[in-house]
Amino acid sequence: MGYKRTPVPALTCPFQPGEHCRDCDCRRRCFFNFLSPASLKRFRAQRQMRRYKTHQYIFQEGEPPQGLFILCVGDVKMTKSDQRGRELTLAYFSCGDLVGEVPFLGGEPYCASAETLRESVVCFLPKELVDCLAGQEPELYRRLLRRVSRLVCRTMDRAFGFALRSAEARLADFLLAIKAPPAPAAALPCPGRPEYSRREIAQNLGLSPETVIRSLSSFQRRGWVRLAGKAVEIRDRPALLRMALEQ
Repeated sequence: MGYKRTPVPALTCPFQPGEHCRDCDCRRRCFFNFLSPASLKRFRAQRQMRRYKTHQYIFQEGEPPQGLFILCVGDVKMTKSDQRGRELTLAYFSCGDLVGEVPFLGGEPYCASAETLRESVVCFLPKELVDCLAGQEPELYRRLLRRVSRLVCRTMDRAFGFALRSAEARLADFLLAIKAPPAPAAALPCPGRPEYSRREIAQNLGLSPETVIRSLSSFQRRGWVRLAGKAVEIRDRPALLRMALEQ
């Protein structure tokens, strides 16, 4: 909220991929890694590589979708806010993820905003390119349908949790879902985000920062976690899992 939106510079692929991307680590993670050589050639020729600064919007709520976004490097959060400035974090995205595909497929304006959390590189596919690839690769829309189905299921689980689960149960589930950063890849530096501020956790769970702080302190007193700045070290995973499963 409140960050100035600036023009996004175009750039060539920063990872110097080999012929047909065979030697690029992006291919291993990318949603489009199934493309045939002919489709991949078109993909590379017509995609638009863009670099975003920290806290820069990729798109904002209410804008019409013009294509698909793939997050190549960086971290992005999807948020929704109201007129009073209250914000709810809907999802986090990292390397290889699609961003904003549901409104694009539905032909509706974006219902949330996508904001970078650190300097990021994004690949943009204009609608004309997506339609062309879909005509050549029937697998494309099947994969998109599976992805949207998973998003719907996760959204339903999240709505259930907001309605019926306690604050501590939601927090325990969030902590268990945070993965330790993988070993850095040579071509694709995406370490993940193992640390979140108390405010970020609160926005993700629909809680107040004060509630998050009290719950974390309670977990620490019970010996379930150890707090060190933003970092939360899990000490008793079974206990957190039992808490996460409580209604």
